[in-house]
Amino acid sequence: MSVPGIENELPIEPASREAGLRGCPEGGRRHQLIEVAEEIFLERGYHAATMDDIARRAGMSKKTIYVMFESKAALFDALLAARLAPLAAPLPDDGRPLHAILCEFLRSVANLVLSPRQIALTRLMIAESPRSPDVVLALRSQAVCNGDGALESWLARQVARGTLALRDPREAAAMLFGMSIGELALRQLAKGAPMPSEAELERRIELSVRMFLAAYAQPPASSALSTRGSVGAL
Repeated sequence: MSVPGIENELPIEPASREAGLRGCPEGGRRHQLIEVAEEIFLERGYHAATMDDIARRAGMSKKTIYVMFESKAALFDALLAARLAPLAAPLPDDGRPLHAILCEFLRSVANLVLSPRQIALTRLMIAESPRSPDVVLALRSQAVCNGDGALESWLARQVARGTLALRDPREAAAMLFGMSIGELALRQLAKGAPMPSEAELERRIELSVRMFLAAYAQPPASSALSTRGSVGAL
């Protein structure tokens, strides 16, 4: 199975890759093996790809690969974890306005989710999941598939502090992601539209965050007391 559009996005250099893997320390070999596995999965599909294919491309024995990864499923899970790791980083609580924190986070999510490599990997998972239980299990094992794991936790903290008033942080996180980035990602997956410009993406994120906060943000306690006092004076 070939993933459309990936041929020119991930150039493959087997000879140089094999030499690099043989000379790498353990951590570097693991990282580069994940890179090789991704190439094979994207070229042939998860179901059709074999550990023999990966070992051959990497210039390693299967025995060596199995020391690092006990199965093809474990290797695929490690690939997803590596690609989605930036989305799992906690959102900061550094005193900045909520708007600034949310916009910064969504920009980082967009840069990853809308990248050609991630779009190709997402297409692979969509195509393979009906016949590859390993793909479904790997997806379920990852806390973050679109950024809402870290976002959900941050929103829950804001609710506990009284800065946001929303009933379901998970639902709210999914809604914010969908409004700001999700629809753009669907366009790319369907190849129905060109990549948005940086200005268009920034405008969409800004607008989505403003709409979200307009619905859920709570005024500071001092402002609320001042407002109630003014109303009482009237």
